[in-house]
Order: sequence, then C-alpha cells, then structure tokens
Amino acid sequence: MIEHRNGILIAVALMVGVPAITLLATLHQMFGTGGDGPIRASAVQAPPAPAPAAKPAPQAPAAASPASPASPAAAAPAGATPAGAATPAAAAPVPGRSAQDFSASRPAWEGYLQGADPALGKQLAASGKPAAGVQACVACHGQAGITPTGGIFPNLAGLTPEYIAKQLADFRQGTRKQALMNTVAQGLSEQEIGQLAAYYGSLAGPPLHVGETGGEAARKLDQIGDGARALPACANCHGLRGLGEGPLLPRLAGQSKEYFADQINAFRNGSRQNDDVGVMRAFAQRLTDSEVEALGQYYAGPR
Repeated sequence: MIEHRNGILIAVALMVGVPAITLLATLHQMFGTGGDGPIRASAVQAPPAPAPAAKPAPQAPAAASPASPASPAAAAPAGATPAGAATPAAAAPVPGRSAQDFSASRPAWEGYLQGADPALGKQLAASGKPAAGVQACVACHGQAGITPTGGIFPNLAGLTPEYIAKQLADFRQGTRKQALMNTVAQGLSEQEIGQLAAYYGSLAGPPLHVGETGGEAARKLDQIGDGARALPACANCHGLRGLGEGPLLPRLAGQSKEYFADQINAFRNGSRQNDDVGVMRAFAQRLTDSEVEALGQYYAGPR
C-alpha cells in the first residue's frame, strides 16, 4: 500500500513539476535579458538627437575706429548662423510606414481623361497632325467612329473612353503592336489621347445583329464556354452577346469578323500582350480556327 501511494505521489509530482519548469524556462527566455522574446515598448529607444555644432571660442572685440563701419558679424542678430558656417545636420527620419504605402497605384492613362474636351477630340480625329505623322482618324475609322469598309479596322464608336485611352497608351508603349497605330500613338500628346478617347467614347455604336450568324457553336462559346478545355464563356467578361462589361472589357458586338480574327491571332502570336494576366492569350490558344471564324460572324452579324 505504501509503495502504491509513493508511486502515485511521484506521478503527480512529474505531471505538475515538468510543465511548471518548462513554463518558467520559457518565461525566462522571453522576458529575461538577452532573450529572443517579444519587443517591449520600454525596450524601444528613440534615435539619439544629433550633437549640436561646437560654438567657436569668443574673441575680444577689436577697437573700432569712429570712421570704420560695423562688421557684418556684429550686425548679425543673435542666434543666426554666420556665413560660411556649417549648418547642423537634420535629424534622420525614423523608418516606418505611411498611409501612402497602402494606396493602390493608378494607371497613367487615367490622368489623360481628366478634363478632356470631346470637341477638341473631334477636330483632331478629322484633321490629324500631319507634322507629327498622325493621319486623320476618320480615314480608317469612319466619320462617326464606324468603319464603312469593315476589314481589320475596328469600330471605335460604342467603346468606352477608358478602354480607348488605355489602348492608345498601350500602342504608345509598345505592349500592343500594330505599325500604323504605334506611329499614331507616339505622335499624340497625353492630352490629345484623352481628347480622342472622350470624343469616340461619346458616340453610339453600330446597329446590333449579334447571334444572327455563326451557328450554335459560337452561341455556346459566348453563353456557356467549354469547361473541358478551360474556356470560360465570353459573356463572363464581354457581356452577354458581346455588349461589353465594365469600362475596360470592350464591346465585341458590331465589330467586323476580320478585326475579331486579327486580334485573336495577335493574342496567339504575342504581338498583343496588354490583356490582364494573359487571360486572352490563353483563351486564344485554346480556340480552333473554325471557332474563331464562327465567333467573328456571331458578333459581327450579317453585312
């Protein structure tokens, strides 16, 4: 019986003593001197203030003659730094965070649209800037932003000012490549890009005939996609029937089938790389040629 009682006491002592010793050791490491514990407010010391500049030893003033003018040093007010003397160094800023460290960055082209005048954009679209090698926009994009001949020239009417400004900025920087448009965008000022974007963004788009051609395959890609090939529905980004979704997701409805195919191929070969995180480049790689043609007809409608 005594041995049994002694065994119980030893077991209880071990159960209580070992955790207690561990806890005390941990507290000593955290709060003791030299430990790797949490930083306490009392341990954070402010940076020392810079030492003041040593003052020169006073000198006995020389006897001034009645005719001699007062010296500049004598005329200087008390506390002023003499000319040529070293200025005390300013205190080094304490490193830390500011509110601006957490501000979202904004693209430069947003500033192009601030105060942009559509009337000036209309004049620029009609006349161009011949001295800078910028031809009139109406030559390719039509008088009202609707290309009369179709082809690979897009309709600008119906697109948002934000989308047009971004595309012109991308042409200017080379992230979207097309020889003529790269030259045009580089000949425009930031203010002129904003004016053109404001003008074309104010125009109504072409008449809509979406879905009248292209067949069932195109309708399915537009509305449902193809999950087996990781192809999301086009409507997820461009709106149902390609009517546009948000300021930077362009309207596809009414664009010519030639322009649609030209842009899909540009995403495929990498000459256009201004899509968000490569979404369109990946999408274009998974489409077949027949699907590209069908989608182009679907969004363009009959001629």
